[in-house]
Amino acid sequence: MSPAACRSAGTRYRTETFSCLGSAGISFKRSDSNDRLLHNPVEDAVKMNPWEAYAKGAARDIEFLQECNKDEINTFLAAMGVDAFNAWAMQRKAEKLEQLSDKEKGLVESYCGDIKGESYESSVRLCSQIMVNAPQIRLSEEQTRAGGKSYTYYFTAESDLPFFKSGHAIELSAVFNHPEMTDFTARAFDETFTKTMRKMWIQFAKTGNPSLSADMSPDGKPHEWPLYDPEDKKVMVLDESDIHTEKESERKIVDWDRTFFLTNYFFI
Repeated sequence: MSPAACRSAGTRYRTETFSCLGSAGISFKRSDSNDRLLHNPVEDAVKMNPWEAYAKGAARDIEFLQECNKDEINTFLAAMGVDAFNAWAMQRKAEKLEQLSDKEKGLVESYCGDIKGESYESSVRLCSQIMVNAPQIRLSEEQTRAGGKSYTYYFTAESDLPFFKSGHAIELSAVFNHPEMTDFTARAFDETFTKTMRKMWIQFAKTGNPSLSADMSPDGKPHEWPLYDPEDKKVMVLDESDIHTEKESERKIVDWDRTFFLTNYFFI
């Protein structure tokens, strides 16, 4: 696809998305500086909860390809440093706990109390749950319950740098084929793995389905990517040595009892 065609497709996608969500009461405002559509949570709160919009089929006609990484907020831990991150995370946690009922506070504290390790572990994992993991899975849930399609994946390859692990955005060098971009990884990911990832992305862009047959796949293996559904909750695990499907319950991407409800609250 030519650059002009890519821009045209991107504009069409943004326009269709804006139209879909706008018809359901979700408002947006346009950034003058970079032409992005920005979610406006203040206006949305007056009109319609975004989760309600998805549940009512606002994006039913748009196929989703979405994900979370295994250690999302570790990227911010690495960038800020332990002391600064701990200070920020504890302040945000204290402020947001004030929004919760006593029962909900107890659930969050129970979740954090079960996490052992360094001083930052409970905070970094709680923030990953609230800010990325739980919202991504809920989006897949709402989209598919409304009759839409969502292909969901879980990225697990890790950085060689301290703290990053499988943090937010470390996969971008692989997705966009820039192995020289190692600021977050200190290494290039396995070449066959990254080629297979990119082929899945291309297949999704071309057909709306990221599945690959063995003859199409750079690793020579078939990868049948299941649609997310609220019963089986299957995701594609993008593991550097083994791309495969698993049920969310096997990976425990979210804690359904103690963190999933936090998607009802605006955290940042």
